[in-house]
Amino acid sequence: MVTPDWKYIETVEKKIRINTVNQKERHVDALDMESMLPFCLEADPQVDLAKLKKAKIYQATIKVFNAVLSGELESDLKEMALRDTQLLHSLQAIKASGSILKKFELIKIK
Repeated sequence: MVTPDWKYIETVEKKIRINTVNQKERHVDALDMESMLPFCLEADPQVDLAKLKKAKIYQATIKVFNAVLSGELESDLKEMALRDTQLLHSLQAIKASGSILKKFELIKIK
């Protein structure tokens, strides 16, 4: 599968509430306390995920990246979406929002 060409956009500070932590995959699901929207973050290797507590609110430093949904990547995702309706709905939402992908990287948390 083709991977997106991620471009760094900015670093932001956000208050987040931790929903789930996957230490093996270095993945965090959280709620942005300002917008009240859930989002996913990849965790930098320097972040100690073992110290994070579910449902606790933290001040997080997050790097934001954007990528454009290219034709080749969209084609790969459509093929995968034939077996996964959730992925199909996500792909439709991405296209409706201008085909811009976002990635968040947790680089610091306190």
